[in-house]
This record gives sequence, C-alpha cells and structure tokens, in this order.
Amino acid sequence: MHAPVSVWKDVREFGARGDGETSDHEAINRAIAACHREGGGTVHVPAGTFLIGTIELRSNVTLQLEAGAVLKGSPNLGDYRVLPYASELRNTALILADGARNVAITGRGAIDGNADAFAWYGEADTSRDFEARFTRQGEAYLKINDDPADGPVRHKERPGMLVLFRQCRDVLVRDIKLVNAPNWCLHVACSDDVLLTGLDIKSSLLMPNSGGLDVSLTRNVRISDCNIEAGDDAIAFSPCADGFGTGVAENIVVQNCVLLARSAAIRIGWGAHDFRNLLFNNIVIRDSNRGILINARYGETIENVVFSNIVIETRLYKGKWWGKGEPIHISAVPEFADEPRARAVRNVTFTHVSATGDHGVVIYGEGRGAIEDVTFEACRLTLRPGALQESFGGNFDLRPFWDASRKVFAHDIPVLFARGVKRLALREVTVVREGGLPEFCRPAVEIEQFEQVTIDGVGARREARQGSEEAEIVLREGREAVVRHARLESSGGKLLSTERVDKLHDETSLRL
Repeated sequence: MHAPVSVWKDVREFGARGDGETSDHEAINRAIAACHREGGGTVHVPAGTFLIGTIELRSNVTLQLEAGAVLKGSPNLGDYRVLPYASELRNTALILADGARNVAITGRGAIDGNADAFAWYGEADTSRDFEARFTRQGEAYLKINDDPADGPVRHKERPGMLVLFRQCRDVLVRDIKLVNAPNWCLHVACSDDVLLTGLDIKSSLLMPNSGGLDVSLTRNVRISDCNIEAGDDAIAFSPCADGFGTGVAENIVVQNCVLLARSAAIRIGWGAHDFRNLLFNNIVIRDSNRGILINARYGETIENVVFSNIVIETRLYKGKWWGKGEPIHISAVPEFADEPRARAVRNVTFTHVSATGDHGVVIYGEGRGAIEDVTFEACRLTLRPGALQESFGGNFDLRPFWDASRKVFAHDIPVLFARGVKRLALREVTVVREGGLPEFCRPAVEIEQFEQVTIDGVGARREARQGSEEAEIVLREGREAVVRHARLESSGGKLLSTERVDKLHDETSLRL
C-alpha cells in the first residue's frame, strides 16, 4: 500500500494574482475548499500582496503564508461576509474558521488589516464614560483626556475581527505576522486545544479595540514566544463572545512573551462565565498603560492564577484609555447598581515580579469575599515620577462601574493600595518611592477594610523626605493583621500606622 499523499494547493492555480489590486479572496476560498474536499492538507500563499475580503478556513487545512506573502484586508466593507452571529456588535471577520477541526495558519508571511483605511488619525475619541468633576483635576482633566496624541482616535465603520476561530478544536497559529488590525485582531472563542506561538503582532497604538490576542470561553490554551504591540489589550482572556457561544476559560499557559499595550498588557475578565487555572511565566511588559488587569464585574469567579518571573513597566498615556498606569490592577465591583450576583477573585499569586510605573498597584473589592487569597512574594514594586502625573494622575480608574463617583476619581497613590480583600499576604516585598513624586503619591502600602493581612519581610524605601512624618505602612478598618520583619529603609518617618484594626500582631523591626 502507498502512504497517502498530503494535498498541496497553490492559490495561484485558482486564479489569485497577488498584485495588491485584484480581489483575491474568491480564488483563495476556492483553493481552501478544494483542499478540504480532497481530505485536507496545505494551501500555499506565495510572496505577494493579496487583497482580500472574508476567507473561510476548513477542517484539516493549513493556510501557509510564505515569507513575503501578505493577505491585506480590503478597504471595502462589502467584501466582508456578514456573519449570523455577533459579539459586541462585531459580525465580520477577514479570516474565519467556524466549527473547524485541526486547522492552522503558519509561515513567515503577514496578515494586514489595513487599519489606515478606517481611522481618522489626529481626531480624538471624545465620547464620555466618566465624569471629570470627580477627578483630581476637575474639568482640566479633559484637556489631556481629549488630546489625540496617544489615541484613541475616531474611526469609520470598520471590520469586526482580523481573524476569528469560533467553536473550533485543535487550532494552531504559528510564526506569522499580524499587523494593522482595524478592530479586534486574533480572536479565539468557545474553542478547545489551542496553540498560538511565535507570533509578531503590531497594531496601531492609536486605534481603539485593536488588541492582540483575545481568548474567550476557551479551554486548554498555550500561548508562547510572542511579541505583541496593541491599541487595546495585548493578551485578553475575556468574554467578548456573548454571541459566539458558551463555556469557561480554563487551563491556560502564557510564557516567554514581550508585550506593549495602550489598555492592559494582560487582561483577565470580566464576564458572566468563570476563569480558572491560568499560569503566566517569563514575560516582559514594557511601556504600557496597564500591566496586569484582573477585573470581575458580574457573577463570574476568577481563580487559581499565577504570575511569575515578570518585568512590568507602565506609564500614564493621554486619551480616554481605561487605566492610569497601574502595573497591577485587581478589582471586583458591580458594573450595574442592581447586579445581584456575587463576584469573586481568589487565589492569585505574584512571585518574582519587578514592577515600575507612574501609578501604584491597585486591589479594590466591594462586597464580602469579593477578593480573597492574594499573595505577593519576592517582588519589587516601584513608584516613579512621570510627565503626566500632575495634569492627569492622582486618580483611580474602576471602569466599568455603575457609581459615577468611582469610575475615574481622585485618590492618593500608594505604591500598593488594597481595599476589601480577605487574606492578603506580602512576603519579602520591596516597596520603593522614587524622588520627585507629587504630594499625592503616598504612602508605600495602604490597606483598608480588610480581613487577615500578613506583612512579612517588607522593606519600604523612600528616596526623598516627602511626607517624612507619615507612616510607610497604613492599616485601616480591618481585622487580624500580622506585621513582622518589616523594614524602613530611609531616614525619617515611621514604619507603621493603624486605625480601627482589630487583632493586630506587630513584630516590626527597628529602622535600618
């Protein structure tokens, strides 16, 4: 018997031109259909620029993009098939796999979303989802918020997704480039057994919603060795699949990635479905608006999440982006005032994390048990001065939130702030405030409305005598706190201050 021969189809044999002007999606779809019909194999795209509308991948087909091959999105919305389902009103995709099995996109080529055809660069998105009167700057806040220099900019009607895998199994995307997404970039929804590796993703940092990887309601996911720059979240595990199906996000590993984002580099939540068992390791987050974001807003549970060996750099950006330069943000608050379901974030661990930003770490829970079992171990957290701190900083951002007074609102900026958390542990954590910070950047650690806090081996360092009479660690309105082996590594001031704390066990050492 002869071994079966894998099917090989070159898109040029089906009429594709690759001249950057001819519409080639019908020819490429014919090649994919023929490959699938003959049992599966590889559809080869050679070097050239292939102008396309919607392409649909089929089971057992690998779309291989040769080095120099570019699939470029058409500027004509009529070339995008309208899908019978939508998520957040998005119902088109440039490349679609729906219900496919054993499907892949590989190679050294690129998929170009042609975002420039849909953007109004230089025009800021000035729609409002907050009230400036609650910010530290008041109406002056809008001067920076409405500056288009850092985006998000206004846009025309645009395609919904660059690539969508919906209800698929055994998905591989490897080594390709994804550039200039006009909206969501690579979205995997309601799928199982997914490997995304070696991807180079670069979207416009000015275009809203042009994220990197969106993984929704999907199980058994591995993401590795990716370089991502995104005008939204770089990697998001979020619902964004309200019309795509149901499921949970679980059993996910992300490692060896470099990320830059105008929203959050890594986002988990929010949604009405659960998230569990997520592992992040060996990641660099650079020059981002937010580093790590975990947010619960409905009835979901987000649990069993580990971050290790991560370097984070964040800063304030102009524009209405959600986030205020927080290296880490965890929040569990209701989006709607009448939301009846409990939200929960629990069992989250950070180890060997070095985080530096214009803003501090924020952990903010509302409701009993909203945030539980959060641990920082062997971490270094640094708050540094930034160019926009006085004009745009000194605020917390909890969007989306029903309470207008706490969407974007004035708040002093500790290096680490926690509220409404049960069982928070800081072990061998160094907390640094650099010189030149505004007066509202204090103290080092502030924890309020808590249950069971452990502060063990924390070193607080201040590189100036700012607020020298204030305590570096402030505990307020809580019960059961243990403070041991803490160190004040700067001259002047005091280490610990407590207010209405029941059951405090204080073993703080002398100032070094």
